Amino acid sequence: MYLAAAEGAALGALGAGGLSLVLTALLVLGVKGKGRVKLKDNPAIICGFIASTAFSAAGQIWANPERIASQGLTGLGVGTGSGPFGNVGMGAVASLLLVLILCWEMSPLRGAILGLIAGIVWPAAGDGTIWAVPSELGAAILMMIGG
Repeated sequence: MYLAAAEGAALGALGAGGLSLVLTALLVLGVKGKGRVKLKDNPAIICGFIASTAFSAAGQIWANPERIASQGLTGLGVGTGSGPFGNVGMGAVASLLLVLILCWEMSPLRGAILGLIAGIVWPAAGDGTIWAVPSELGAAILMMIGG
C-alpha cells in the first residue's frame, strides 16, 4: 500500500487506468447532467478528448475504442489510397473532425463523442503534424494530475 503521492502528481498516483475510469465517470455523468455537474458542449469535447488520451495510455480494456475506430477507418480505406471516397489520408479525417467540432450544432453527447474520436484520430495523423499538439497537451495534463 502506497500512502505517498507520486512525485509531481497533484492527485497522487492514479495510474492511466485509474484516470481513464475517473474521466469516463465524469464524462458519462456530466453529459447525462442529472447531478451537480452538467457538461456543456465545449467542456464535453475537452473531457472526451482527454479521456481518449488516457485510454490510449492505459491500454487493456481501455484500448478498445481505439481499436474500433482504427478498424472503421481501415474499412473506409483511409490511408490506403483506394477507399470508397478515393485517396483520403488521416490528415483529412483529422481536419474533418475539426470542421465538425467548429461548425456542427453541438450537444453535450455529440461533443463527448467527437472529443473521444478526436483523441484517437488526431495522434494517428502523425508526429510532427499540427494534430499531435493537442494530444501532447492532453498527455501533459494527465501527467500533471496523476498519471
